[in-house]
Amino acid sequence: MTEIKNSILAGIFFGVVMGLFFSILFGSNYGLISGIFSGILFGVGIFLFVNSKTVKSQTQIENIEGLTILHSGGANHFINVEAVGGKLYLLTDKVLFKSHNFNTQNHSQTILLEQIKEIGFYNTLGLIPNGLCITTSDDTIEKYVVNNRRLWKEKIENQKTKQIITNL
Repeated sequence: MTEIKNSILAGIFFGVVMGLFFSILFGSNYGLISGIFSGILFGVGIFLFVNSKTVKSQTQIENIEGLTILHSGGANHFINVEAVGGKLYLLTDKVLFKSHNFNTQNHSQTILLEQIKEIGFYNTLGLIPNGLCITTSDDTIEKYVVNNRRLWKEKIENQKTKQIITNL
């Protein structure tokens, strides 16, 4: 359900931007119609891409250790200026990101829960409240764009606390 909502929101945003662009380029009537049409196509395209079998298989993790996946969802991991698309996983002892192969900087990243110093938020483009920051014990800041960032923070912090209690 979240993927549909986000696809529609992305389509609306894209449609407004394209509508303004086309209005300047071709005049207001054509710009408005083509902007709405572009937004609908963009939203449908994003939804189909995110839910494609190819993307789902490329972001599936090989859980060799047999750890329980506590939470997962689509995410972008910022590396330099690229928002690398993929999937973020919370397992019993780590946070793991795995990109799909349609990125320039394909990678996976693992952050052990014991390495997490702080979890915070940021706004993408300074406006959109969907950013999750994880600061590690060596003061490295990893930035992700996720759905429901408060839930991600809560789940990671709860699992980190459980792990500390278990290790005592």
